[in-house]
Amino acid sequence: MSTLSKYCPTFTSLCVWLWNSPTFTTWGKFLAQSLSLFAVTPLLLTRFDESEIAAWYLFASLNFFGTVLSQRLGLTFSRMFAFAMGGASNLSPITGKREQENDGKPNWTAFERAYGTIGSINLAVGWVNVLIAFGMGWYGLNNVLGGYANPGMIWAAFGVTQLTSLLSFIYQRYSIALQGMNYIALSNRWQIIFSVVGIVVGFIALTLDANMLILILVMRPLTLLGLLRNRFLLGHVENGRVLKLKAYGFDREVFDWAWPPMWKGFMAQFGVMGGAQVTTILYTGIGSKADVASYLFAVRIMDTLSQIAQAPMYSVHPLMSKLRAVGDIQALAKLLRERMRASLSLIAIGGLVASFLLPWLLAFIGANVLFVPLEAWLLMCGLLLIVIFNSSCARVAVLGNQIVFYWQHLLSLFVAIAFILAIGDHIGVYAPILAAPCSLILLLNLGPVRLGAKLLEQGVFEAHTIDFMWIIFGYFSCSMFLLFVF
Repeated sequence: MSTLSKYCPTFTSLCVWLWNSPTFTTWGKFLAQSLSLFAVTPLLLTRFDESEIAAWYLFASLNFFGTVLSQRLGLTFSRMFAFAMGGASNLSPITGKREQENDGKPNWTAFERAYGTIGSINLAVGWVNVLIAFGMGWYGLNNVLGGYANPGMIWAAFGVTQLTSLLSFIYQRYSIALQGMNYIALSNRWQIIFSVVGIVVGFIALTLDANMLILILVMRPLTLLGLLRNRFLLGHVENGRVLKLKAYGFDREVFDWAWPPMWKGFMAQFGVMGGAQVTTILYTGIGSKADVASYLFAVRIMDTLSQIAQAPMYSVHPLMSKLRAVGDIQALAKLLRERMRASLSLIAIGGLVASFLLPWLLAFIGANVLFVPLEAWLLMCGLLLIVIFNSSCARVAVLGNQIVFYWQHLLSLFVAIAFILAIGDHIGVYAPILAAPCSLILLLNLGPVRLGAKLLEQGVFEAHTIDFMWIIFGYFSCSMFLLFVF
């Protein structure tokens, strides 16, 4: 490395910067996870039948309760850990400018109080999630496995999936602590390695004609190794201080600090993710097997595209929270606009590319499932653009652990459920595609845009704001429309 640094200093500096970049490593993590679409998914789609394909993708939807709650807990407590690492003894949501405490040195007493509390909460969430997932699995799998020759194998695979999910929820505190301590790049690098190993293992298993149970038995243990990896990393940062802290406990004051952003954020996120997941599960009970398998595959692609596209936003969350806390509105507005433009552009461009590539690819490999119609896919992309744009506008408040529009998000869930129950299977895959995002968009209306403009001290109808909205929506909406007409 020293020789390379001597003769290629620019290249070496670039590699070091990328190696330690939260944004680049976040992209790397998502891209590594997405490699399964090219290595594992084609084999899965050609070796599994419609029932097995539908069951495989249904498994990912059944843990949505625990996933939503754990994500909200992770965001809330990672910010609290960040406050403690900055010396704060008060870990409550930031509503105004605060004075620096302890000369900015870590407050390990406050950190331990939060660490023990999140450990106990994660333990409870894990068990509640398993009970809910088994109830929803009983409903969804009974329809999907109707007439299937070996349902016991699918149920055994489901049981293994839930056991590893339970352990993941219980020991989530390791990854939350690493994020709060701002070791994002370090954690991401190891996740990339484990994702690639998991894909290789899955590829080999499917090549050897493994059934679903065998596939899960060889892939899911890597999840448990990931937990050990995070524990190992905690033992090698900050002199291993975190592993010496009390892992379980319940501090009432810490819980009171976390409760408002936690329950409000849960309702908001439950409305967004829950609406999509519940309507998907409901559709698995009423749709044809072919349509269900096709739709679940499209949802998996869209989720992957959304994760990759939002990496530029997620990777600077700690920085944007800091800018919000110190009141640097100009810098925050500039950074937010740049990241919104990058994220939404990636979603739109990725959606357009996928609309051409995926139907051809599925036909080329001889998959046992068809891709959703072009109109349905473009509709999914367009609705996702609007949902992400609204979320980005409201993010200005969320950065300080102030959760907004949570009632609208929760109400949208029930509107979506009522819609899909009323429509049934009369319009095919368009029912779940329209149900969740349309109800959320209609209920939010212009609220997020107005709030974001207010907090950033900008007028909604200022020239640069209108130009920015046109860049995001006008160009890509026209592109999708022309593609649809073509």
